[in-house]
Amino acid sequence: MKHIYSIAFLIIFILKLQAQDVIFKASAPTTVATGSQFRVTYSVNAKPSSFKNPTFENFEVLSGPNTSSSTSISFVNGQMSQEISYAYSFILMASKEGKFTIQPAEIIVNGKTYKSNSLTIEVVKGNVPPTANNQQPAQGYEQNTPTATVSGEDVFIRVHVNKNNIYQGEQFIASIYIYTRLNIVGFEDLKFPTMSGFWSEDLENPNQIQLRQEYVNGQLYNVGLLKRVILSPNRSGTLTIDPVQATVVVQQKVQSRRRSIFDDFFATYQNVSKKLVSLPVTIQVKPLPDNKPEPFSGGVGTFQLETKVDNTQLKTNEAFTYTIKLNGNGNIKLVEIPKPKFPTDFEVYEPKTTENIHIKDGTTQGNKTLSYIIIPRHHGQFTIPGIVFNYFDLKSKTYKTIQTDDIAIQVSKDSVMTSATVISEFAKKDISVLGTDIRYVKTNIEPVHPIEHLIFSNVAYKISYPITLLALLTLLYIRKEQIKQRANIMALRNKKASRTANKRLKQSHKYLKEQNASKFYEEISRALWGYLSDKLMIPTSDLNKETATVKLMQLNVPQSIIDETFNHIELIEFARYAPSSITVSLNEIYDKTCYYIDELEKYV
Repeated sequence: MKHIYSIAFLIIFILKLQAQDVIFKASAPTTVATGSQFRVTYSVNAKPSSFKNPTFENFEVLSGPNTSSSTSISFVNGQMSQEISYAYSFILMASKEGKFTIQPAEIIVNGKTYKSNSLTIEVVKGNVPPTANNQQPAQGYEQNTPTATVSGEDVFIRVHVNKNNIYQGEQFIASIYIYTRLNIVGFEDLKFPTMSGFWSEDLENPNQIQLRQEYVNGQLYNVGLLKRVILSPNRSGTLTIDPVQATVVVQQKVQSRRRSIFDDFFATYQNVSKKLVSLPVTIQVKPLPDNKPEPFSGGVGTFQLETKVDNTQLKTNEAFTYTIKLNGNGNIKLVEIPKPKFPTDFEVYEPKTTENIHIKDGTTQGNKTLSYIIIPRHHGQFTIPGIVFNYFDLKSKTYKTIQTDDIAIQVSKDSVMTSATVISEFAKKDISVLGTDIRYVKTNIEPVHPIEHLIFSNVAYKISYPITLLALLTLLYIRKEQIKQRANIMALRNKKASRTANKRLKQSHKYLKEQNASKFYEEISRALWGYLSDKLMIPTSDLNKETATVKLMQLNVPQSIIDETFNHIELIEFARYAPSSITVSLNEIYDKTCYYIDELEKYV
């Protein structure tokens, strides 16, 4: 019977595999530079019996096809699901400029032929390396090591605005980008302007800079967003967004003064600091028209206003809620809602303000709500006048007025006429009960009973002391054992740090052979950080550059090795998120990682 179930399960499993839709797609960057390498990948969610790649005209095939596959099976609520992935990757190099199309690849799955999508790739002119100094030294040998220089065209910062001619109070977006043709190792300093003359709020402030390629003035740059803010000028005239200042560390290739055939194989790279200052951006701010209506609270955009009460028929001393809600699209955060005029017979408490505001499509949207708690002290017919709200409409370039309707409140006489105040459920949370400041004196005094015994003479009270002391000692012993056990675990991790790092290095070397760059960078990063965590006995949650540096210095590791190790880690982290901008080969990164782990092992 057990074999029958196994066979049935296998048949269902195979039928399920055959029933899934085959998805075959190709992926590659849309823009590359001449002389640069890039990857083309064909992926399919089924196992093909054959694969036929295109001819890759106009491109040079450096490697491929490199194959990889993965399979995962999961059961959720009794339902089986499987994911299969096969990939064929090629490393290509562009040799001439133009816009070229790579024709679809073909596969056969279960006897049926499938074609991938075609790819269109634009090849632009590559960056020209700096010209070497061909002058020979007087003695026929190199006297000084050449120093790399970074020009203002290699890396720079720009501030983009979506509007530069606006009204006072109108919102616009400023985006700060960095453009680079070099490998950025890190930032030494980054200062954003104070945005004087503007109300501002951050939209994006990414921790990791995501690079994309952009063609600027005939050159291909890697472009990354540093910050994006939404601004609103609070005065008219010519306002200036001050420059952004930054000091970046870039990796620049240093060429020997005497050219050699080995220069292309054994190039020297040097980290160079470059101070960047963006150009100031001028914004022309027009004043609002002079015919401002009264009252005007500075609203610029599009707004709606509504008022309501939760009860119009009530009794004296019974509370109700009066709500004003302003919906808008514009500088709603800076707008003050006009205060209503209430009848003198109403006791009004400070309003409760709530905001539900977000930023969408470059403008601030949402609503602000004021909720007043009101208690009428006399009966009669009362009216709460409507509210007048004026704002400047950007679409029509004119002032517009909104006026809400008057609200009639009927207050009847309380037949009971109790001195206590009856309030609504909302009011109970925010108001103390009124009318209870004068209380009646109790005349019926209850008899007093003598205490028959003291708590100090109770046996249970006396026993509680040793029990409490025993519990405290037990907790201290358990805590001490936990600390000892944790120390043993950390010591074991320290002892096995090199062995664990070597296992991860072997795994990363496997990915290196497969040319799986993303997996390689991930595993090589885990090897370095994991080694530091285990060897220095620092928990992963507390491990960072600062804590590791302090621990390494305490162990008398040379400062040069510490700096080189963390520069190498920064290079790996940057490669994980911007692999196209890395000029160092995977083999070189692997060799340097092994070197730094061996060097640290000598001292730690």
